Amino acid sequence: MARVNAGRRRPSVSITMARASRLYRLVQLLSEQPSDRDRLLLALNVGLRTFYRELDLLKRCAIKIQRSDRCYSLKVTLDEAQGKLPFPDPQLSFAEMAELSAYNGEASRRLAAMLQAVTSPERGKRGRTRKS
Repeated sequence: MARVNAGRRRPSVSITMARASRLYRLVQLLSEQPSDRDRLLLALNVGLRTFYRELDLLKRCAIKIQRSDRCYSLKVTLDEAQGKLPFPDPQLSFAEMAELSAYNGEASRRLAAMLQAVTSPERGKRGRTRKS
């Protein structure tokens, strides 16, 4: 899978496994060939509102979709699109986060930064504090 620009901010989205699977299939279908809306609705087994919600989420994730002659197609490579798709919360424990963040790589560095932010929050940050 292609590397994603780590400096680009990703939309904060919490999605279910079923939605992640549907988005993944949608991106795959759009990469294979231009398809009209009815074919996509049938292939994904979704209604019209869900279809447009998924297109909106792809747009917010900076995955470009082109509509031409009543057909939709992916304007980026499949690897680029998959690199930007949100993934459901894996519900990791602190120990699992620490283990995964110890590896070498961009994803591990992101996990390490998240773990650090939770376990050692900056002191003196603005916000609500409890008085003793």
